[in-house]
Amino acid sequence: MTDSIALSKLITPLITQFSPKTILTAGEAAATCLQTDNDTRIPHLTTPYHQQQLEDISAVDLAIISELTESLSKPLAQAWLGTIKNYYAPHIILISHPTLAAKHNWQFTDYLAMGFKHIAGSQDGLRIFSYAIENYQPKRDWLNSRFWANPEMYDKYRW
Repeated sequence: MTDSIALSKLITPLITQFSPKTILTAGEAAATCLQTDNDTRIPHLTTPYHQQQLEDISAVDLAIISELTESLSKPLAQAWLGTIKNYYAPHIILISHPTLAAKHNWQFTDYLAMGFKHIAGSQDGLRIFSYAIENYQPKRDWLNSRFWANPEMYDKYRW
């Protein structure tokens, strides 16, 4: 079993969970695990990554990204991922090699700080993270009118 087959077996349940109609792949590992090399219907971004690449794409349901944290400096990679998250894809699967990403000062907590969840790790040391906008902010119990408005206290006290 090759690395791309093992990687695609890890990613396939996530793809089914998100049930995307449109997919964007970025990076060679993302393209090979989906075997989309000859599929012209799926937009594909290649390395080296830069912000101008994002000007020519349209919004998609799912973005699968690899080799980003290994090839860009941390601030540029964060800006690139932030642009994808905010404007182009509500669901993201990020494939990262932690040893190579550490050369650009990426730590595990940096992925979590950007709203990603660690999903799995592969045998060859890759880590798979996912981001879903609907899971980004859990519904808070205190965020309702019961805790914000106290109509029984109106006109009783002066501030």
